[in-house]
Amino acid sequence: MTSWGFSIRPALIAGGLALALASGCATSRWADEPGKAVPVSRAANEEVADQFLNALTAARQANGLPAPVVTPRYQSEIRNFAEDLQSGKTSAPGAQRAIRSWGRAAFQTSVAAWALDCTASPQSIPEALVRVPAAVVSYAAAHFQPQSAASEQCAVLVISVQPH
Repeated sequence: MTSWGFSIRPALIAGGLALALASGCATSRWADEPGKAVPVSRAANEEVADQFLNALTAARQANGLPAPVVTPRYQSEIRNFAEDLQSGKTSAPGAQRAIRSWGRAAFQTSVAAWALDCTASPQSIPEALVRVPAAVVSYAAAHFQPQSAASEQCAVLVISVQPH
């Protein structure tokens, strides 16, 4: 079990995801296809999102950095993208592209966007979020199921302002 409360996937998947996420331009492990609607309560998604924020905060504190700054103004907006993913209207890569475009417009600056696997270990949190002196983020979780997947998946959509 990870501190996110999920069992760890095979090391190859987690290692590959960690390497891709560390690069800052991660490609998704999920197919770029709309999915099937997944009926999960908002409370379940918020629990996963809280686990992500706790893991990010702990990783930043372990590096002597302050907790991330969460932008409450944008939390409800990014949740809309997570809901589109959960309802099957978009794919995980599509949601990642959408939040990147939305984030640029909302923050009026450069942003990074991730669709993080909720089943990955906390070490898969992007280094760009862990090591930047001040992390400004918006995030939301979604449970979803791509058409080609046999089971439900989980992702945390994250936007962070990029330092200049």
